[in-house]
Amino acid sequence: MGKVKKTSFKEKLQPLFTALDTFAREAPISTTTGPHIRDSVDLKRWMMLVVFALVPTIIMAVWNTGVQTYVFGSSDYTLAQKYILSSQSLKGYFSFVFSNGHYLPILKYGCMAFIPVMIISYLIGGLWEGLFAVMRGHEISEGFLVTGILYALILPPSIPYWMVAVGVSAGVVIGKELFGGTGMNILNPALTARCFLFFTFPTKMSGDVWVGTNSTKISQSLVTMNTDVVNASQGNALVDGFTQSSALNLFNISADIKRIHIDAIATYFNKTTSTYKVILAQFQKWVMKFTDKPVLGELSLTDLQEFVTTPLKEGGLGLSPENFTSAFEFTKLKYSQGIFTDWNFFFGNMIGSMGETSKLAILLGGVLLLIVGIVAWRTMVAMILGAIGCALLFQYGSEIIGVNQGAWNPAKYNFPAYKHLLLGGFAFALVFMATEPVTAPKQNSAKWLYGILIGVVIIVIRVVNPAFPEGVMLAILFANVFSPLLDSYAVKHYRKVRCDRAKKTLQ
Repeated sequence: MGKVKKTSFKEKLQPLFTALDTFAREAPISTTTGPHIRDSVDLKRWMMLVVFALVPTIIMAVWNTGVQTYVFGSSDYTLAQKYILSSQSLKGYFSFVFSNGHYLPILKYGCMAFIPVMIISYLIGGLWEGLFAVMRGHEISEGFLVTGILYALILPPSIPYWMVAVGVSAGVVIGKELFGGTGMNILNPALTARCFLFFTFPTKMSGDVWVGTNSTKISQSLVTMNTDVVNASQGNALVDGFTQSSALNLFNISADIKRIHIDAIATYFNKTTSTYKVILAQFQKWVMKFTDKPVLGELSLTDLQEFVTTPLKEGGLGLSPENFTSAFEFTKLKYSQGIFTDWNFFFGNMIGSMGETSKLAILLGGVLLLIVGIVAWRTMVAMILGAIGCALLFQYGSEIIGVNQGAWNPAKYNFPAYKHLLLGGFAFALVFMATEPVTAPKQNSAKWLYGILIGVVIIVIRVVNPAFPEGVMLAILFANVFSPLLDSYAVKHYRKVRCDRAKKTLQ
């Protein structure tokens, strides 16, 4: 028997040297095992196209994170008021951010929040990729070029750095390497990493954690601003107080808040709803105790709160006082009041995970990916149809089922369907997560079913399950598990169709 040649230390580290060599140059050989593409570019160039598509999102992640940190971390309530008032129009927003040199600290705070998270994601994730490549003796996959930046973009800015490292480690090791590496995984690695953090450190991944890199400092700033508002007699601090809640946290209200409560509060914003007659009947009982009869729609915030929280038998609407603030904020969200305008959601002037706020930036990247043919348009269209269809069922079904046109159904059911596309990470998932080629189906018919499944599950989780206000992460991971099954049934269907066609030809 011949002697077995020992592998030198240099040979063991060959995957690391190869990775450095091919990072900026074309690979010298073509791949023979998955994942690979039959084209004039290698996998690394293909991944770089996705990174290029993410550039607008990265820019907006830095910018919007800086804006929110600068405003809500300033301890200056007058600055926050100016920001909120100016954000009601695009012209006012740009006037605010570019006046008095505001853009300089905005860029500073944005870079301080996003860049360290991105660096940690790439360093720790790349370390695990390199370690497994050395252990298995194969080249380092370029897949982490995309996974590393996607993971950083779906995190809140206040996430501790050590949690960033723990999360990306779980995503790479559990979500990808245990399955055999890039091309073998059944779960999206970036979402696996976020899911691990969500269930391991829930207080750091949900709730009021969406502004700045230091939650304690931001909380102290908010307390100072709200105290100054009260001292300056600027209004009802219970309702008008400054918070750092994301739109999805405002959407995730108690089931005790009914549609009639929201519709009654909507009269404060001069909105007339289909339950107006029911509200008016209760209001007429409530005003009997007043000498000067107030008019519905002209109530002060204090009177409005009293009417909505007065027990039903006394002519009120029976909402518990502790739920009034949540109901008021939900009403502003539903009827696009204050900062919650549709253009703010589309442009990205909103609190949320760093890369998920700007739908405009995300769609710009999506257009590039569609042009170069990287993402599946069928999955994207199906996901939108599934989400809109399910949301419409909730919205209009809640007006049909129940007494008084569903006036006493939970308020979350009667939420405008289109707004679900603007909330949270739906748009980001639509372009960069659901279409991820490794975990998504390959057959065209399966892509339609896959997208519809994701869209429906997102809305069901958001509306029905109060523990998970987002739904996007779990919906995609859930669909990832069914992706091979959908492909399998699609292939069987294609074979059956071809066999039937061949039999008809032979007859």
